[in-house]
Amino acid sequence: MRIFAVVTLSLVLTIILNGCTTRQVSHKLGSSTEQRLITYSIEQMIAELPEQDFSAFSQDKVFVKSHFVVDGPVVNYADQMLRLDLLRRFNLTIVDDISVADVELHVFFTSLATDSDVFGLSIPFINATDTSQSTRIDLLAIDMFHGISEMMYYVKHRSSNQVVKKGKIKARVRTDDVSTPVISFPVSDID
Repeated sequence: MRIFAVVTLSLVLTIILNGCTTRQVSHKLGSSTEQRLITYSIEQMIAELPEQDFSAFSQDKVFVKSHFVVDGPVVNYADQMLRLDLLRRFNLTIVDDISVADVELHVFFTSLATDSDVFGLSIPFINATDTSQSTRIDLLAIDMFHGISEMMYYVKHRSSNQVVKKGKIKARVRTDDVSTPVISFPVSDID
């Protein structure tokens, strides 16, 4: 009987005081924090465009086409920011008609999203009837929220049909909350 009690207690303590980590992707961008995380990461990613890849096209007409697996407002935002930064930083002449372009720039966004991680010790409270209503009490945990933007791009010279693949650019903006049962405090690189 004693062994059963020890095993049961050990099992219960292991479940309650689990060191857990989870990742969840947010698709709605409903909060200001989510919106800032993704837009700031897009801004950082585009700011990292290397001058040597675009300075040679200052005399050319450039057609810009962006691609992503899902079309929507975030892709449109990233596309417009990219176009304006190409104009501002590299003084490119961007054309909307591919037939008059000297150069095609194809941008492939591989990530434009927010996600969140939780790492630490917590006591889970699972609602068996609706698991989306489950909650937890953090004993010592870090809630991590990220805005992640990533892209790669190809340059096609229309006169020679030569296509050159350029490197990946990635930016991550994050804000974290360190949580205990009594207090939590933010650690952020947003502001």
